[in-house]
Amino acid sequence: MNIAVYGGSFDPPTLGHMMVVTHLLLNDETVDNIYIPPCFQQKGKMLTGFDHRMIMCQRQFSALPRTKILPIERELGGESLTVRLLQELVKREKDAKFRFVMGADLLESAPRWEGWDEIQKLAPPLIIGRAGISPRGPGDPTPISPVVSSTLVKKALAQGDYREAGRYLSVPVCQYIQQQKLYLAQT
Repeated sequence: MNIAVYGGSFDPPTLGHMMVVTHLLLNDETVDNIYIPPCFQQKGKMLTGFDHRMIMCQRQFSALPRTKILPIERELGGESLTVRLLQELVKREKDAKFRFVMGADLLESAPRWEGWDEIQKLAPPLIIGRAGISPRGPGDPTPISPVVSSTLVKKALAQGDYREAGRYLSVPVCQYIQQQKLYLAQT
Protein backbone atom coordinates (compact mmCIF):
# COMPACT_ATOMS: atom_id res chain seq x y z
CA MET A 1 0.00 0.00 0.00
CA ASN A 2 1.41 3.39 -1.02
CA ILE A 3 0.16 6.16 1.23
CA ALA A 4 0.65 9.88 0.73
CA VAL A 5 0.65 11.84 3.99
CA TYR A 6 -0.65 15.39 3.57
CA GLY A 7 -0.44 17.15 6.90
CA GLY A 8 -0.94 20.76 7.86
CA SER A 9 -2.77 23.05 10.20
CA PHE A 10 -5.84 23.15 7.92
CA ASP A 11 -6.91 26.32 9.68
CA PRO A 12 -9.17 26.39 7.71
CA PRO A 13 -8.85 23.79 4.95
CA THR A 14 -9.05 25.68 1.65
CA LEU A 15 -9.81 24.86 -1.96
CA GLY A 16 -6.03 24.89 -2.48
CA HIS A 17 -5.76 21.90 -0.14
CA MET A 18 -8.62 20.23 -2.02
CA MET A 19 -6.84 20.79 -5.34
CA VAL A 20 -3.68 19.10 -4.04
CA VAL A 21 -5.56 16.02 -2.85
CA THR A 22 -7.63 15.82 -6.03
CA HIS A 23 -4.50 16.17 -8.17
CA LEU A 24 -2.81 13.31 -6.33
CA LEU A 25 -5.86 11.06 -6.61
CA LEU A 26 -6.27 11.69 -10.33
CA ASN A 27 -2.70 12.00 -11.53
CA ASP A 28 -0.30 10.09 -9.31
CA GLU A 29 -0.41 6.37 -9.94
CA THR A 30 2.04 5.75 -7.09
CA VAL A 31 -0.56 6.86 -4.50
CA ASP A 32 -3.14 4.33 -3.30
CA ASN A 33 -4.50 6.35 -0.36
CA ILE A 34 -4.04 9.79 1.15
CA TYR A 35 -3.87 10.36 4.89
CA ILE A 36 -4.76 13.84 6.08
CA PRO A 37 -3.63 14.42 9.68
CA PRO A 38 -4.32 17.96 10.92
CA CYS A 39 -1.54 19.06 13.26
CA PHE A 40 -2.37 19.32 16.94
CA GLN A 41 -0.21 22.30 17.89
CA GLN A 42 2.10 24.33 15.72
CA LYS A 43 5.14 26.14 17.06
CA GLY A 44 4.53 29.87 17.32
CA LYS A 45 0.93 29.72 16.04
CA MET A 46 -2.43 29.99 17.71
CA LEU A 47 -4.71 27.52 15.97
CA THR A 48 -8.45 27.07 15.95
CA GLY A 49 -9.44 24.14 18.16
CA PHE A 50 -8.36 20.73 16.94
CA ASP A 51 -11.91 19.32 16.95
CA HIS A 52 -13.14 22.15 14.71
CA ARG A 53 -10.26 21.60 12.28
CA MET A 54 -10.95 17.84 12.22
CA ILE A 55 -14.62 18.46 11.42
CA MET A 56 -13.73 20.98 8.70
CA CYS A 57 -11.31 18.47 7.15
CA GLN A 58 -13.98 15.76 7.26
CA ARG A 59 -16.42 18.10 5.51
CA GLN A 60 -13.77 19.15 3.01
CA PHE A 61 -12.40 15.77 1.98
CA SER A 62 -15.11 13.21 2.84
CA ALA A 63 -16.49 13.07 -0.71
CA LEU A 64 -13.09 12.15 -2.13
CA PRO A 65 -12.26 8.45 -2.44
CA ARG A 66 -9.20 6.89 -0.82
CA THR A 67 -8.75 9.70 1.70
CA LYS A 68 -8.69 9.31 5.46
CA ILE A 69 -8.69 12.10 8.05
CA LEU A 70 -6.50 11.00 10.96
CA PRO A 71 -6.70 12.30 14.54
CA ILE A 72 -3.22 10.86 15.17
CA GLU A 73 -1.68 14.21 16.08
CA ARG A 74 -4.08 14.56 19.05
CA GLU A 75 -3.02 11.08 20.17
CA LEU A 76 0.63 12.09 19.97
CA GLY A 77 -0.10 15.37 21.80
CA GLY A 78 2.08 18.42 22.17
CA GLU A 79 3.74 20.29 19.34
CA SER A 80 3.33 18.58 15.99
CA LEU A 81 6.52 17.40 14.34
CA THR A 82 6.51 15.77 10.91
CA VAL A 83 9.26 13.34 11.87
CA ARG A 84 7.34 12.15 14.93
CA LEU A 85 4.13 11.74 12.90
CA LEU A 86 5.89 9.68 10.24
CA GLN A 87 7.70 7.53 12.82
CA GLU A 88 4.33 6.67 14.39
CA LEU A 89 2.66 5.91 11.05
CA VAL A 90 5.53 3.64 9.99
CA LYS A 91 5.33 1.86 13.35
CA ARG A 92 1.55 1.35 13.02
CA GLU A 93 1.52 0.30 9.38
CA LYS A 94 4.65 -1.74 8.81
CA ASP A 95 3.67 -2.96 5.32
CA ALA A 96 2.87 0.50 3.92
CA LYS A 97 5.19 2.73 1.95
CA PHE A 98 4.76 6.40 2.78
CA ARG A 99 5.34 9.58 0.83
CA PHE A 100 5.26 12.99 2.50
CA VAL A 101 3.31 15.56 0.48
CA MET A 102 4.80 19.04 0.63
CA GLY A 103 4.49 22.22 -1.38
CA ALA A 104 7.44 23.51 -3.37
CA ASP A 105 7.30 26.64 -1.19
CA LEU A 106 8.62 24.55 1.74
CA LEU A 107 11.70 23.18 -0.01
CA GLU A 108 13.96 26.02 1.09
CA SER A 109 13.14 25.71 4.80
CA ALA A 110 12.76 21.90 4.96
CA PRO A 111 16.46 21.14 5.60
CA ARG A 112 16.13 23.09 8.89
CA TRP A 113 13.19 20.97 10.10
CA GLU A 114 13.77 18.68 13.04
CA GLY A 115 14.61 15.23 11.68
CA TRP A 116 14.62 16.27 8.00
CA ASP A 117 17.05 13.50 7.01
CA GLU A 118 14.88 10.88 8.71
CA ILE A 119 11.71 12.35 7.14
CA GLN A 120 13.21 11.80 3.70
CA LYS A 121 13.99 8.16 4.56
CA LEU A 122 10.65 7.38 6.21
CA ALA A 123 8.51 9.05 3.52
CA PRO A 124 10.34 10.45 0.51
CA PRO A 125 8.82 13.86 -0.27
CA LEU A 126 6.27 14.17 -3.01
CA ILE A 127 6.68 17.80 -4.09
CA ILE A 128 3.61 19.73 -5.23
CA GLY A 129 4.20 22.75 -7.45
CA ARG A 130 2.64 25.95 -6.18
CA ALA A 131 1.70 29.07 -8.10
CA GLY A 132 4.02 31.96 -7.36
CA ILE A 133 7.01 29.75 -6.59
CA SER A 134 9.76 30.15 -9.16
CA PRO A 135 11.02 26.87 -10.59
CA ARG A 136 14.59 26.09 -9.54
CA GLY A 137 15.29 23.73 -12.38
CA PRO A 138 13.84 21.72 -15.26
CA GLY A 139 12.63 18.90 -12.99
CA ASP A 140 10.51 21.12 -10.77
CA PRO A 141 6.82 20.23 -10.60
CA THR A 142 4.23 22.17 -12.57
CA PRO A 143 2.24 24.43 -10.27
CA ILE A 144 -1.13 22.88 -9.46
CA SER A 145 -1.77 24.56 -6.13
CA PRO A 146 -2.87 28.20 -6.23
CA VAL A 147 -1.58 30.81 -3.85
CA VAL A 148 -4.18 30.85 -1.08
CA SER A 149 -3.31 32.74 2.07
CA SER A 150 -5.08 31.38 5.14
CA THR A 151 -4.21 34.68 6.81
CA LEU A 152 -6.25 36.58 4.21
CA VAL A 153 -9.09 34.05 4.46
CA LYS A 154 -9.16 34.44 8.25
CA LYS A 155 -9.04 38.23 7.93
CA ALA A 156 -12.09 38.19 5.62
CA LEU A 157 -13.89 35.84 8.03
CA ALA A 158 -13.03 38.07 11.01
CA GLN A 159 -14.75 40.92 9.15
CA GLY A 160 -17.76 38.73 8.42
CA ASP A 161 -17.00 38.84 4.70
CA TYR A 162 -18.08 35.31 3.85
CA ARG A 163 -18.33 36.17 0.17
CA GLU A 164 -14.60 36.99 -0.06
CA ALA A 165 -13.55 34.09 2.19
CA GLY A 166 -15.87 31.78 0.27
CA ARG A 167 -13.75 32.26 -2.85
CA TYR A 168 -11.16 30.02 -1.17
CA LEU A 169 -13.38 27.67 0.86
CA SER A 170 -15.68 24.80 -0.04
CA VAL A 171 -19.37 25.31 0.69
CA PRO A 172 -19.44 22.72 3.54
CA VAL A 173 -16.43 24.33 5.24
CA CYS A 174 -17.80 27.85 4.84
CA GLN A 175 -21.18 26.74 6.23
CA TYR A 176 -19.51 25.12 9.24
CA ILE A 177 -17.46 28.25 9.92
CA GLN A 178 -20.62 30.36 9.81
CA GLN A 179 -22.60 27.97 12.02
CA GLN A 180 -19.84 27.80 14.63
CA LYS A 181 -18.96 31.51 14.32
CA LEU A 182 -15.29 30.63 13.90
CA TYR A 183 -12.59 33.21 13.22
CA LEU A 184 -14.82 36.20 14.07
CA ALA A 185 -12.51 37.41 16.84
CA GLN A 186 -9.29 36.84 14.91
CA THR A 187 -7.54 39.47 12.83
